[in-house]
Amino acid sequence: MNLKTRNAGPWQHTLEIEIPAEEVEHRLDEVAHRVRRIASLPGFRKGKVPLELVKQHFSDHVEREFLDTLVPEMAGEAVNQARLDPVIPPTVHHLRFTPGNPLSFELEVEVRPEVEARDYRGLPAKRSSRPVTEEQVAAVLEDLRQQSAIFVDLDRPGERGDVVLLDSTRLDANGRRLASSKVKSRRIELGAPELPPDLENGLLGATAGQERTIDVQYAADYGVPELAGTRARYVVFVRKIQEKKLREVDDNFARDVFHLESVEDLRSRIRLNLEGEERVRLQREVDDQLATELIRKNPVELPPRWVQWTLDRAIAEAAGSDQVPEALRKELEQRYRQGVENSLRRMVLLAAVARQEELAVSDAEVAAEIQRMMESDPRLASRVRARYQSEERRQALRESLLERKALDWLVDAAEIREENPAAAPLVVPAVR
Repeated sequence: MNLKTRNAGPWQHTLEIEIPAEEVEHRLDEVAHRVRRIASLPGFRKGKVPLELVKQHFSDHVEREFLDTLVPEMAGEAVNQARLDPVIPPTVHHLRFTPGNPLSFELEVEVRPEVEARDYRGLPAKRSSRPVTEEQVAAVLEDLRQQSAIFVDLDRPGERGDVVLLDSTRLDANGRRLASSKVKSRRIELGAPELPPDLENGLLGATAGQERTIDVQYAADYGVPELAGTRARYVVFVRKIQEKKLREVDDNFARDVFHLESVEDLRSRIRLNLEGEERVRLQREVDDQLATELIRKNPVELPPRWVQWTLDRAIAEAAGSDQVPEALRKELEQRYRQGVENSLRRMVLLAAVARQEELAVSDAEVAAEIQRMMESDPRLASRVRARYQSEERRQALRESLLERKALDWLVDAAEIREENPAAAPLVVPAVR
């Protein structure tokens, strides 16, 4: 393979690749031999067609398989030889192939921009702590009480205050059932404030075993954005009419449901969890402020294809499919573009901080993080272990840990203003 490399910009490289004619012919023969094993022609048994006839009669198949295997292989070798680390899959351009001649093509490779971060010491941020209140503890306790409710079957039509256990399927404009919309064993509490009136009215008086068709007009401010302001028709099958019974919040509740000695132990556990969530919120709040300030002080131009590739992946994940209608794609692109660009800028600048401050993540730290993930949920331990057998995934984890180290460095070096509703603000100077 002959390789020439030229820079097409601070993040883009063009690799000119040529495969000598002898190598091309050798690879074509290898593919033709593979095709020969399954090829058949009149007068020849399967696998016994002469090689020259295979090349003649199955040339399109041979050449397509040849290009599908050789081009990616040579592209990978060229990227490694050029010591490049692409951030997205490289793109092939100007492919020239004629049997008997060299194969040539160009490879467009985007790499992560390597920038110098400036003015990142002493970034300003504020940390607004919110002490956990008894009201929050009580609210969580009530949620747990609701979640552990017991449902008792009733042998009568549904009334306000009852719970309807049902299956539902949405109908299209022609009255056909949309299989993808089917929901099984959903519980709906009649009289709940968030329940659309049309749905409640359509279920009042229903009995177990009954099927009903219900038209629902959703309010413009309905809590599910994709339904807000729309009208829908459903066919529902009523499984059961039930009464919801709540347990008393006492020591028996704590023991039976949560295996704790007393309700006070349960309250303490809830408080600890809420305090942990508050610490996570505070960390995320400070992280986001520092990253935003870092980006503001260090404008970064991003590779357009990197942005578009990342944006396409975000859209596919949000839509649950790679095939997204054009109108929806444009809407999601507009909604997600700024967030994607900021996320990539944050990644580039934190990598720069880590490099400039000589931060690193050891193999032992990567192994320890994998172990921590396995221990956090033993049920998923084998899946986590298998996932990180891949060197690519371990490298992604290493980069994530390095980003966390860079953020921690910025926090230590930041000018953080502590804000507490019960006290005067306190400025915490940088420690570095």
